[in-house]
Amino acid sequence: MVKASPRKLSEVEWLEFQEWLRQQLEQRFQEQEAKIREVIDGTMSRSWRMDEARARVISEFSSRNTLGTEVGTSTSLATVRVNEEPDEIESPTSPQSEGRSPQAHVTRILGKDVVREKLKANQPFKTFVKKGLDFYMALVVIANLGCIIAITEWTVHQTDLSLGLTDLPWQGVSMETFELLEYVFFGIYLLDVVVRMATLRREWYFDQIEGIMYLNIFDGVLVLMNLFELLVLPAMLGDQQQHAATIRVIKLVRIVRTLRIFKTVSLFRQLRILVGTCFASIGALCWSMVLLIVLMIGFALAMCQALQLFILDAQQDLDTRLEMHAFYGSFPKALFTMFEITLSGSWPVRVRPVVEKVDGWYALPFLAYITFVVFAVIKIVTALFLKETLTSAANDADMVMEDARRSAKDYHHKLQELFRLADDDGDGNLSREEFVETMSLPSVQHYLRTLDMSVQDCRPLFDILDDGDGLITIAEFVKGLSQIKGQARAVDIVILQRENAKLLTECQKIRKDIHCLQKAFPSLLSKMASGISTTSDGSWFT
Repeated sequence: MVKASPRKLSEVEWLEFQEWLRQQLEQRFQEQEAKIREVIDGTMSRSWRMDEARARVISEFSSRNTLGTEVGTSTSLATVRVNEEPDEIESPTSPQSEGRSPQAHVTRILGKDVVREKLKANQPFKTFVKKGLDFYMALVVIANLGCIIAITEWTVHQTDLSLGLTDLPWQGVSMETFELLEYVFFGIYLLDVVVRMATLRREWYFDQIEGIMYLNIFDGVLVLMNLFELLVLPAMLGDQQQHAATIRVIKLVRIVRTLRIFKTVSLFRQLRILVGTCFASIGALCWSMVLLIVLMIGFALAMCQALQLFILDAQQDLDTRLEMHAFYGSFPKALFTMFEITLSGSWPVRVRPVVEKVDGWYALPFLAYITFVVFAVIKIVTALFLKETLTSAANDADMVMEDARRSAKDYHHKLQELFRLADDDGDGNLSREEFVETMSLPSVQHYLRTLDMSVQDCRPLFDILDDGDGLITIAEFVKGLSQIKGQARAVDIVILQRENAKLLTECQKIRKDIHCLQKAFPSLLSKMASGISTTSDGSWFT
């Protein structure tokens, strides 16, 4: 066999080899670039999913969440964070808030939500009895209240007839109809209590989360009173007139049942918060009244003793002496007068007669009392009650979640309006030119700062919001700007650090591959050079 003599590699073949090598390198780098893009896209998608999950948690976390409520009290969407540290700053405890733990309140509220959700999935009828039935019973209570009002008007009309104030007959329904309605309402109330006791059993009077169920026990007591009124009392009293006169007083007790509405009907949410605030402020109310009573007792004693000399002076005007005796003649009278001066705002009517008819020097102690007690102390007590109201409202998760949803809705509406202003051609998409032109305007920059966003460079922001098609839809615009609003959160920084670590690992792999390629490239060139010197004919690639 004759060995082929080597020949030199032509220039065309050398260019073809360079092109082949370049293609191999480009393919390798494209693969690495695809991996890097996959990591970055995964980071952004996970961040978006986390924001969506966070928003979903905020929107679904119903029924009293608290203390700003460990979720955030600001109406700004960016400040509603479910992962913020709840105990970073401890606020000083006030006397009226001692003994009430906000953290315990949060735990109790969250426990109620968890139990309610489990019941909804496993025992739908029990869930309806514990929560849904209250709304329908509230409607019954309102109807019963209207019936009681009508009965009261019938009684007043009978009184007017007996006094000769009117001779017109009663225009409403008869008393027999009212009595029939009373039995109907009693049957509904009795059925309500029986169904609750049979369904809830032990939970009817004691719940593991809420403790003793006072409202249910109160309903049971009212039903027993209604039973005594409608069935037992008529059997005990044979005289129907005596029966009618006695039973009216007992019927008034059922009006208290309307308090049930404050707790159960969602339409009275603000009223429920007010009632809860009143109960939460009982401690502050008691101590405030103790302080006011001490001040009123001291000043009443001083005025009573000081004016006794004027009242006993026979040389003074008798009418003035009787007037002073009516207001300050004894300790109870003086204390009641001081109560009027302090809380009713009628201090000029009670103070001016003393100053003008007795002695002008009495203006000094009265002015000191009015300035210190009526002006200063009352304002401080009012401020304490206002603080309790705000705290109770902040501890109400429905209010917090509603404010968060309203803020999010308003924020999205503002971003949609901004998108429509930026969309010059009205096609529903923003091009890069439209986006950069609009976002660079000073008025838009100022508007974004009012929305807690600061955009320095618009071009990178367009690349962040764009999904790769070169256009930004209104959904991408609103969603993207909502995510970049506010400051970076700790959880976002941790996620970014982890994703950067993954990206660094991929870059290190690319570096190792390039290093290996650099090592192999000289040996490849030497082999190629030896092939050029030893090969005289035939293609190098064949």
